[in-house]
Amino acid sequence: MDALEGLTVLDFTSHIAGPYATKLLADLGARVIKVERPGGDSSRGLGPWLGDTPGIERSGTYQLLNTNKESVVLDLKKAGAGTVLDRLTAVADLVVTSSPPAVAERLGLTYEGLSKRKDVPILEITNFGDTGPYRDYQLSETVLYAMGGEMWSHGTADREPLKLGGSATLFQCGAMGAVAALGAVTAYEIHGIGQRVELPLFEVQLNSVDRRSSAILAYRFGGRVNSRPASSGAGLAGGIYPVADGYVEVTASAGNYWKRLAEMIGDPLFDDPKWTDPRTQANPAAKEEADAVIYPWMLSHTRAEVWAEARRVHATIAPLFTGEDIANDPVFRERGLWTAVEHATLGQFPMLGRPYQLEKTPWRLRQAAPMLGEHTRSVLTSVGFAPTEIDDLYGEGVVG
Repeated sequence: MDALEGLTVLDFTSHIAGPYATKLLADLGARVIKVERPGGDSSRGLGPWLGDTPGIERSGTYQLLNTNKESVVLDLKKAGAGTVLDRLTAVADLVVTSSPPAVAERLGLTYEGLSKRKDVPILEITNFGDTGPYRDYQLSETVLYAMGGEMWSHGTADREPLKLGGSATLFQCGAMGAVAALGAVTAYEIHGIGQRVELPLFEVQLNSVDRRSSAILAYRFGGRVNSRPASSGAGLAGGIYPVADGYVEVTASAGNYWKRLAEMIGDPLFDDPKWTDPRTQANPAAKEEADAVIYPWMLSHTRAEVWAEARRVHATIAPLFTGEDIANDPVFRERGLWTAVEHATLGQFPMLGRPYQLEKTPWRLRQAAPMLGEHTRSVLTSVGFAPTEIDDLYGEGVVG
């Protein structure tokens, strides 16, 4: 049995945040009916590409975000779409949308419109909420992170601010969306409450990781605004160091962190008590003197050797893994970080495995991400449409 078996989710989301939220539910056993517009989810156009060959079914991003779902193509702009929407909503225990408010109003995907069809929890993922002067503003990953509060303090004082890499912010929002969805579903099942659940991406960032919530509290309670440091490292040692076959990350600015690094390096120079003096640790000239010993030692060792020595002395050091390193690491493979998925036309390819494991109702990869419209006919049949009605809907371009 799967943890969310019996839960049906009607998923109108696209791109990253919404599909990640519903993927987390699907991977725990929920039936997720993914309703795509003609042409499909925009994430189908995002790389990386399977075999480095672009294609609507070959996007690694799409494949990751949509495992265990069913795909229905529905053109909500067509006159006959309302009947399809009625019947799909009738079988749903949760509806998830991610259209901008103005678009949701045009397509009939507002809370008011959907709840009239069935009073279930409706999770609305928006940029800035569905009210207020910002409600129709668009967002990019960079804008979202920048307005989220702490991009200002990332990087160094002599350069422009930096953001988290890739689409980390949108994945965080998707994870929060899954939490909100499960809370709403619990209230629905236990208390019979159907409700609107707002998830503005911007507000998620204000309550997110990476110092943002703490920084906002610091300003609210103490008037302090974080700033970028003068340099990327603090104290005598810390940050990224090159080694014989790549890089390692070192935390060893002061105190026991420094002492353990010094023990690992084993150079007599670091036996001098001056190195534990706070005045030395704050002296740029002392850092240069320490680096003159640390860099050659690092460059004479591989990542594996540095990591082994770090574990011996309990130093806080980690190798910088590439995607290849992670894929080939036997420990991660043993724990199920990677699995394989069978696709109807693409064959077998690797897929990231579970982020967590429920002992008795485990995470399970039941099927690959669906092809565009793969399940349109079977889903419409399951919600009561006759074969001739489905043929008519295809003929009118309502479904695909």
